[in-house]
Amino acid sequence: MKLTTRRALSRGGLLIAAAAIASTLGLGTAAAQDYPNRPVDIVLGFGTGGVSDIIARTLAPELETALGQRFVVKNVPGAGGTVAAQSVSEAGNDGYTLLNVGASGPIKKTLLPNQPFDQVDDFEPVTPVANFGLVVVVAPDGQFASLDDLVSFGRANPGALNVGSVQVGSTQFLAAKLFLGVAGIDAVVVPFSSTPELMGGVARGEVDVAFEIIPGAKAAIDNAQVLPVATTMNARSALFPDLPTVEEAGIAPYDVSSWNGYSAPIGVADEVKEKLTTAVQTILQMPAVKDKLAAVGAEPYVGTAADMVTRQQQETRMWEKVIIEAGVPIEG
Repeated sequence: MKLTTRRALSRGGLLIAAAAIASTLGLGTAAAQDYPNRPVDIVLGFGTGGVSDIIARTLAPELETALGQRFVVKNVPGAGGTVAAQSVSEAGNDGYTLLNVGASGPIKKTLLPNQPFDQVDDFEPVTPVANFGLVVVVAPDGQFASLDDLVSFGRANPGALNVGSVQVGSTQFLAAKLFLGVAGIDAVVVPFSSTPELMGGVARGEVDVAFEIIPGAKAAIDNAQVLPVATTMNARSALFPDLPTVEEAGIAPYDVSSWNGYSAPIGVADEVKEKLTTAVQTILQMPAVKDKLAAVGAEPYVGTAADMVTRQQQETRMWEKVIIEAGVPIEG
């Protein structure tokens, strides 16, 4: 029914229109309550084999069992995640197409102000999935046996430390910048093109210390290629419970981790978010699932969609400050 002007409608017409609107809203609510009644896509903006891809493929069959419909993991790489974001945006906000999001969203909000799709503003958090703490590593036979050793040396020798991370603008790169700022250390952050190159650089003494997400560094740690000396979250890692946190070493405030969760275009129904959060959070506590996450260096992200909203807001402010103070180039 096409409405031209309010005045053109009779009282009866208004009642019919109101009934139609109410009916439409009712159908929407009923559809949300019936969710899911067809397959659900989980879209990742990168290829197969990464930690988020492994986690998604771990959760998918469990979600199928819990909710009675297929959950299909789709890898849509290209343009730094833009292709995946566009495909999800165009799919609508009914909850049947979810976008894998994470720590890069709040960072890109400052670094890429003109990006065509903004994870924070253009998508609505649906459910948190996993946390990936970062770990601080040094050479196993080098001069540093602890984070205290490293900090003492760095403070006493301005400009002498070389700190490694992966590419400029990554969580790892900014975590290193934040650490140096909080610790009061003057040092160079050296970006490597990949995690294997970074771990090799630490082992060979090309850099004194490196910041990397636990999933990326885990193999090098397990193989004694590098020595972990601290983790970066404000609580100890379940994977490395004997390692102190950066804050426990006296560098505070400091709480950094990478993470992922699933979002959808803005307007997804609350009932859909609640169903997915309940299912995902229940699955994440299954011993077999926790073991699979631990094997790739991840931990369950306990929380709700609202927690993701808060986290994105907090991290946007935190990383904006770090980016500006560190002079990281911002795309014009």
